[in-house]
Amino acid sequence: MKTTRIAVLALFLGAVAGAASASTTITAGIHIGHSGRAAVDVGFFYDDLAPYGNWVDRPHHGWCWVPRHTSHRHWRPYQYGHWTLTDYGWTWVSDEPYGWATYHYGRWYDDPDYGWEWIPGQEWGPAWVSWQEGNDYVGWAPLPPSAEFRGNYGVDYGNADFSSSLQPEDYVFVPERQFLAPRLDSYVVSEVQAPAIWRQTRNYTNYRFENDRFINQGVPVERIQRVVGRNVQRFQIADLAPAQRHQGERVLGNRVALFRPQVQRAAVVAPPPARPIARRAVMTAAAAAVAVRANHAARQQRQALEARQPNVPGNQQAQGRQQQIAARQQQRAERQQANQQNQQAQGRQQQIAARQQQRAERQQANQRNQQAQGRQQQVAARQQQRAERQQANQ
Repeated sequence: MKTTRIAVLALFLGAVAGAASASTTITAGIHIGHSGRAAVDVGFFYDDLAPYGNWVDRPHHGWCWVPRHTSHRHWRPYQYGHWTLTDYGWTWVSDEPYGWATYHYGRWYDDPDYGWEWIPGQEWGPAWVSWQEGNDYVGWAPLPPSAEFRGNYGVDYGNADFSSSLQPEDYVFVPERQFLAPRLDSYVVSEVQAPAIWRQTRNYTNYRFENDRFINQGVPVERIQRVVGRNVQRFQIADLAPAQRHQGERVLGNRVALFRPQVQRAAVVAPPPARPIARRAVMTAAAAAVAVRANHAARQQRQALEARQPNVPGNQQAQGRQQQIAARQQQRAERQQANQQNQQAQGRQQQIAARQQQRAERQQANQRNQQAQGRQQQVAARQQQRAERQQANQ
């Protein structure tokens, strides 16, 4: 028994020492930037999120992070936590230990194979979400990777069709009167209900950039105050100590403390497989196969559940919306084809004009040559006549 207790104690102390060593190694990646705030590079995300998920290399987005609980059927980003109104607008206060990173930097993407994946980013924001409101519901969904910001003009979705980048079931909807609840996951409606609610809402996504900060305006504060029947308390953003980043963001008095380091651009950042801590979270081929099968099965179950409810307005509306998206995509393809044909026609016309120009230039050159030859012949003829006169005089 004594030997067993000693062995168990040794294992426990070894685990603690290993965890402390890993924590110390990760924390060593934090330094003080020029502004006086904590600063990291993207590699810090690779190491710090390793205990909570896996890193996978995707063709279009590079190294992405997959939370280990995304296999849970109803999990979605921005679901476990609550909203507060700060000097940065609507700010997400997460209950998840990795929330300091995944809900304030980068973008989320619902991968067909792995489910929800997080793509690291460099810009800190109070939250990166698309907003919907209407019919007594408020909803939000993570902005897709195509969403970028251009100066003071707000969200720019690039060449992607935003409505095809996010699906209604991507949105987390809650009754509007519960929008300020401290635990919103208790009020989230099911994914099956989301399409019907989405159809009866309008988009309120509205970011602006002022005083070197992004402001998440979203749903009008006045609207929320009318619904809940009281003023919405306003908070100030404060910095949370790095050592407390996994304990959740804290609301103290009139302040919300968050860990929000500056993410600096580094010339070279070692990818997860080349990092001693992060490589332990790189998904192996066997684990990837299991994850893909589980995600496909979950999607099939959700589709089967939706198919068993043909009279749900949301399903009919979702089908109509998909048809509209397909029609817009077809129209876009036709416009692109027409543009290509116009460009080809213009190219042919330019070629014809160029050939005509070349022909005209050749004709002018020939005329000049003929004129030159005529002048030379005239000169030769005069010289011949002069020579003949001289000979006759002799």
